[in-house]
Amino acid sequence: MLDVDGTLAPIVEMFDRALVPAETRRAVAALADRSDVHVALVSGRSAAVARRMVGVSNLWVAGNHGFEIEGPNGEDLADPGVYRYRAVIAAAVERLEPLVSAMHGVIVENKAITLSVHWRLADPAIAPELRDAIDQVSQPLGLRITEGKRIFEIRPPALIDKGTAVLALAERLTSGHDDASIVFAGDDVTDEDAIRALRQHHPRSVTVRILGEESSPTEAEFTLRDTHAMRQFLEELARVRR
Repeated sequence: MLDVDGTLAPIVEMFDRALVPAETRRAVAALADRSDVHVALVSGRSAAVARRMVGVSNLWVAGNHGFEIEGPNGEDLADPGVYRYRAVIAAAVERLEPLVSAMHGVIVENKAITLSVHWRLADPAIAPELRDAIDQVSQPLGLRITEGKRIFEIRPPALIDKGTAVLALAERLTSGHDDASIVFAGDDVTDEDAIRALRQHHPRSVTVRILGEESSPTEAEFTLRDTHAMRQFLEELARVRR
């Protein structure tokens, strides 16, 4: 189970220009091609964007921090109840965009079920003002706010995150068997939800945090320094599985 940005794809200034290197794609494909291996993307991106970024077939995808779950052929496996939040997220976008339009370097990304506010290109001093604007919009609509690397995530109040997503995937893909091997890797604060959930419910899981340039405390058992090291780990894992 793999996060995408900061794990498979290096972090870039413009979020929509992030790319998964060809070598990393080949490593992911080598694992996904095996009949005894399932590969799942667990991303804050929409499922469609995460799948397109990685560009490998036969992948499971948990997008939008778990609000979307898709099978390898695009089967929609998410809780149908989450779709009622589309109208609320649309209202949040409509109210937020005028408040941040004058904030240079702030980009609002509407992901239909969740909303991301990117500020990597903005002056760091703008953070309190930006957070105030997000609170002003989100609180009356009953939406949750989480933070990542120069990003605010606005989500529905449903108790869904990367932790619930990885547990759902683990149950489906291992059929509850304790002898299955589970690996999760991520780089951001939101990935800690998945790390904690797996360590609590599947203590034999291997949890990995990619440190990068902006790292925070982690409960993962292991760390890798960057996306290049992550690619090397996946290549070695593929060799072992062969």
